[in-house]
Amino acid sequence: MIDTWIAFARGPLFRVALAVCLLGLVYRVGNTLWQIRSSHRQAGDKRLDTSTVFKATVNGLLPFRLLKVRPLYTIASIGFHLGILLVPLFYIGHVTLWQASLPLAWPTLGPAAGDALTLIGITGLVFVLLGRLLIRASRDLTAHEDVAILIFLIFLMASGYWAAHATSSPFDPRAMLLIHLLLGNLALILTPLTKIVHCVLGPLTQLLSEIAWHFPAEAGRSVATVLGKENEPI
Repeated sequence: MIDTWIAFARGPLFRVALAVCLLGLVYRVGNTLWQIRSSHRQAGDKRLDTSTVFKATVNGLLPFRLLKVRPLYTIASIGFHLGILLVPLFYIGHVTLWQASLPLAWPTLGPAAGDALTLIGITGLVFVLLGRLLIRASRDLTAHEDVAILIFLIFLMASGYWAAHATSSPFDPRAMLLIHLLLGNLALILTPLTKIVHCVLGPLTQLLSEIAWHFPAEAGRSVATVLGKENEPI
């Protein structure tokens, strides 16, 4: 019976979840681009400092400044993002599943690299979760959804590790594989519906912020003048 459920989770359920994920991401990206275009058309000041936007985007994706301010938290965040992005997309066991529905070829990670990134990802997730719960400044800015997503991702990655390492699994390996498949399908569905979508929309946030700064006309420059920073880049 459990093998039947595994086949269902790897086949029809996976294809449905993948379709929901891809269509949802297309909508979210398209909607964001439309909002950017619409906001720019309505902005009183249409001048955009593209170099500033580019630098801010790079700094957002590669948080060197935060690495100096909060090194442990930042390293943990980088670690879990690497694990949660690279393992699902490039681990050889996952690529086989992807290619059953998407006949594309891309590079793969072997078992050793997949295990290392999975453990790094789990460790990073645990540190980030503890930081969100125990550090007051972070806790005040953390919503229940943020905590739930972090816990969900920990279970997702841990179940995958246990499914691949039967001797370390606290449950029957086939049952653990089914749990991992079900959680993975749920993750695909949740990606465009929750804050997980920032893995795709993240590079666009700085452009949105820059356009908002220019709406209405001269608003951003006026704020900079009030703050005494009119000669500094926005």
